[in-house]
Amino acid sequence: MKKKKFDKKKIIRIIEIVAVILVVFLIFFFGFYYPNKIFKDNEETFAAAGERYYQVNRNFIPSEEGRVMTVTLSTLVQENYLDDLLIPYSNKVCDVNDSTVKAVLKDGKYEYYTYLKCGKYESDTDHEGPVITLNGDTEQKVSRGSEYTDPGIKSVVDNTDGEMNVDDVTVKGEVDTSKVGTYKITYRIRDSLDNNTTVTRTVKVEERLSTVVKEATKDTNNYYRGQVDNNYLMFNNMLFRIVKVNNDNSVVIASNDALANVDYTNDGKFTDSSLDKWLNDYFYNLLEPRYQKLIKSSTWCDDKVNADNTSTTECTRQSAKRNVGILSLQDYNMTHDGTSSYLSKTNYTWYANIADDNSAWGITGVAAYPESLAVSDETNLLNVVPAVTLKASTSILDGDGSSTNPYIILEDKKGKSSSNLNEREVGEYVKYSGYTFRISNTLDDGTTEVIMDSTLTSNNRQVNISYENEQERKVYNPNQEGNIAYQIKNDMTRYIDTKLFVNKEISVPIYDGRITYEGKHDTKKYNLLVTIPSTFDIFSARIGNTYDSGYWLIDSSKEAGIKAVVRSSGTVTYSNAPDTTTAGVKVKAYFGEDVVIKSGSGTIDDPYTLVS
Repeated sequence: MKKKKFDKKKIIRIIEIVAVILVVFLIFFFGFYYPNKIFKDNEETFAAAGERYYQVNRNFIPSEEGRVMTVTLSTLVQENYLDDLLIPYSNKVCDVNDSTVKAVLKDGKYEYYTYLKCGKYESDTDHEGPVITLNGDTEQKVSRGSEYTDPGIKSVVDNTDGEMNVDDVTVKGEVDTSKVGTYKITYRIRDSLDNNTTVTRTVKVEERLSTVVKEATKDTNNYYRGQVDNNYLMFNNMLFRIVKVNNDNSVVIASNDALANVDYTNDGKFTDSSLDKWLNDYFYNLLEPRYQKLIKSSTWCDDKVNADNTSTTECTRQSAKRNVGILSLQDYNMTHDGTSSYLSKTNYTWYANIADDNSAWGITGVAAYPESLAVSDETNLLNVVPAVTLKASTSILDGDGSSTNPYIILEDKKGKSSSNLNEREVGEYVKYSGYTFRISNTLDDGTTEVIMDSTLTSNNRQVNISYENEQERKVYNPNQEGNIAYQIKNDMTRYIDTKLFVNKEISVPIYDGRITYEGKHDTKKYNLLVTIPSTFDIFSARIGNTYDSGYWLIDSSKEAGIKAVVRSSGTVTYSNAPDTTTAGVKVKAYFGEDVVIKSGSGTIDDPYTLVS
């Protein structure tokens, strides 16, 4: 008898099929059947514990038809009716607050409804509230002084109860159209299983900014005048002052604070001057796009004013159209009531007008008007106060125009807890290591550039340093002992925690002579953890604080004796200044891309705090 040969290929094929079936079975068993069985067992255990809870605590069982009582998994665990229930294949516990057992009296009998949530596993029991559909949009706008009628509710539909009566919805909230602000109206309803739904409608009572300004300035030629306290406005997280309303209902605003110190090097006009380029090539590009959209590109007064005509209120020449400008002597004069102006500042501030020989006009509030006006060399570094023209369509969403409650013209988009700091906006405040910083830029590499709002202190006194090396040229150099940069790199970290900062390649400009925005200079690069700002950096100027000895700036010169320091009168470029000059340190640094917000709203009164 001839023996049959084994068909090896057929046997291998059978083994492969059996293996596939086994794998499919194991996937089904361990991926679906077994974890679902664990969940169903947990669900039964939870339901039994809930019923036992109600049997023991009979006073908790509803005695009225249709009434619902609820006990959570958290309560059952805390009162030892069962142990924590675990999510299948996990050491994590099921949701102790959303998981519930409800008791309902129906037709004289108690019915129990169990809803257990364990990660992606959850009971089929209805646990969602009814769906409320409103008439109209959930966000509505209304003009101040007009009537507001709530559009009401279109329908209410529930998984268990079907279509419900809209009259059963509880409505709370009122809209006061006499006051600008944001109002909330809430709609709330529960189904027969006590599942709750709340829907909110936001109603914004707005008013055109131009309307408010016109009313406030109707007796002062459309300018706010004197020491007014009702013309504050928040713009890109920076406090501005409303200056005037134009004939086309556009509104001019100017920063309340000097933001930097810049030269006005010009060719007899504001257009294309170094100041123009700083404002429109640097400052404008730091603004959030949503604020840029509010700006109307416009001309700015740019005429020549001689010393005999400083009280002029008529402008004879305009600049080319610009997104950002600065105010003119004419603007300043129109805001002055003969005694004072809200535009007056202690620091020496540029105004647009050109004097003879291309020198330019500046104003300081140290002397009484009109002696506060003075001509300055165009290459001096004086305070710059940016001004913009807002479109006629700009509306007020909130605020009363005071310094503590300024007008809000765009909805605040504050950072949330656990969100990244590098998602925030220029101008917002950060509290770190006991100091307040302002965000001055967010960079493409994910780091957040910040500049300290004050100076480093020790025992409540400013920490002062000076160039201790014998080099003739005092160029910022962190590798040279005695240099202020060396001291900042090696010593200043004693006064501030740096663990959230990251090293950054820093460019040190070394000018041929005077320090000017477009001046010819070389550049040295260093990798540093902490440094100091340039005179051209936003928020580098002195803002509202008194410094014993001012503070250093990073800008350097090949010319001996030139140093850049912020003093009480603004930035001064010292020519042949003593080598014994001392000043403080205003830190500029970079938070890493992974730094996260812990709390706060980014304002000066409630700065962001960070997760350490």
